[in-house]
Amino acid sequence: MFMNTIKVSDKPLNLAYSHSLGDHKTVLDGTLVIDSDNKVSVNHVLGSGNCKFKYTYVHGGITTFEPSYDLAKDSWDFAVSRKVYADHVLRAAYQTSSQNLTVDWATKSKLIGSYKVSANFNLEGGLKVPKVTAESTWDFEM
Repeated sequence: MFMNTIKVSDKPLNLAYSHSLGDHKTVLDGTLVIDSDNKVSVNHVLGSGNCKFKYTYVHGGITTFEPSYDLAKDSWDFAVSRKVYADHVLRAAYQTSSQNLTVDWATKSKLIGSYKVSANFNLEGGLKVPKVTAESTWDFEM
């Protein structure tokens, strides 16, 4: 993996190149940081035709909007996340190609560790019972 940062009109452009011998896959990533609230990212897997563009906008340091476009699938994805209270994040993401809607509630706490509860709805053919998962992580100091 190689990483570098160059300046484009005095804005940092972070570049990453990685090659996996096992998968025979080469990935190029680039992120242009326009300012602290705006950035544009591109991910391309060489030889696959797979290229994804994502724009990230942080509004007021609390709410993040992330529309993205996948060239290989010719589809848009949308995600919105919002900080709730001090250490909780509520996030919703919709994938237009698969018609999946995911809603996550996550927190990181020094007292109880971190956890995430997710509900995944497949909206193809109408609203059905969601797949619900819960994850937790504990940190122990000895």
